[in-house]
Amino acid sequence: MNKIKLIYEGKAKKVYETDDPTLAIFEYKDSLTAFNAQKKDTMQGKGRLTNLISATFLKLLQDKGIPTHFVKLLDDNHQLVKRLKIIPLEVVVRNTSTGSLCKRLGVEEGLDLVPPLVEFYLKNDELGDPLVTEDHIRAFCFASKPQVEKMKELSLKVNDILSKYLYERGIKLVDFKLEFGTDEEGNIYVADEISPDTCRFWDLSSKERLDKDRFRKDLGNVLEAYEEIWHRISQPKAAIQKRYEAKLFIYLKEGVLDTQGKTVLSSLHSLNYPEVQDVRVGKYLKITLNSPSHQEAEFKVKKMCEDLLVNDLIEEYAFELEEI
Repeated sequence: MNKIKLIYEGKAKKVYETDDPTLAIFEYKDSLTAFNAQKKDTMQGKGRLTNLISATFLKLLQDKGIPTHFVKLLDDNHQLVKRLKIIPLEVVVRNTSTGSLCKRLGVEEGLDLVPPLVEFYLKNDELGDPLVTEDHIRAFCFASKPQVEKMKELSLKVNDILSKYLYERGIKLVDFKLEFGTDEEGNIYVADEISPDTCRFWDLSSKERLDKDRFRKDLGNVLEAYEEIWHRISQPKAAIQKRYEAKLFIYLKEGVLDTQGKTVLSSLHSLNYPEVQDVRVGKYLKITLNSPSHQEAEFKVKKMCEDLLVNDLIEEYAFELEEI
């Protein structure tokens, strides 16, 4: 498949016509932009990472039954896609409050949004891609009601698939932007890209930003963050497990007779330690385990306690957990 003619050049990619009128070639550039291209930079290798990451996500969605424009990866910087008529709307799904949402509404960052918040923005660079309501969309015919419903339905399915997939790899999907297009029969497909350029990714344990926010906020290590995302999604899950140690303390509940504790207390008193008022004998366990994240390790340790290690009728427990 050959490039015939440049159709469009955007901030992050070029789109080429091919010798098949139903297909196009995306070429991902090494450019970085933010704030509607008011801030710009170029980083060698960024286009490759964006291309590979987006292709991986789009292929995953297709395998899960989500229609996307992705056809195949051509090389490190190019992918073959279906040619679509793009609907002039961006759909943003938010799982956690951050970015423009906090600025607009004055809410604090990091709030979990349950259910996820779905927003529509008009694709118009000159206007700064303004937020629009479904009433705006209907009144100005930006999209039909069935198209809006389908885009929302697909966006929430994408959110569910990607959130679970990334969680297993120690990444929180904070929010993301999707674009959609239609073919000649009117079928709707997920279009454009899904990458650190269009999503916010936070490390589950450290909350470190692994996306374009590193560029927006001058946090540095932008390319390293993209590399980290690519590393985690390109490796088998077993290869990205972290190792944790749980120090587990199990002890009898107050009011439960502790005969061992009574014996130890009596012995201490006989050895002239009258200041000791009570002794309760417990168990100390040290457990090492593999897990993709601190949160997942914590969940597993709690399940171990509830399923096997602790008699919930008479015992309580506490634990300390650290990565090793």
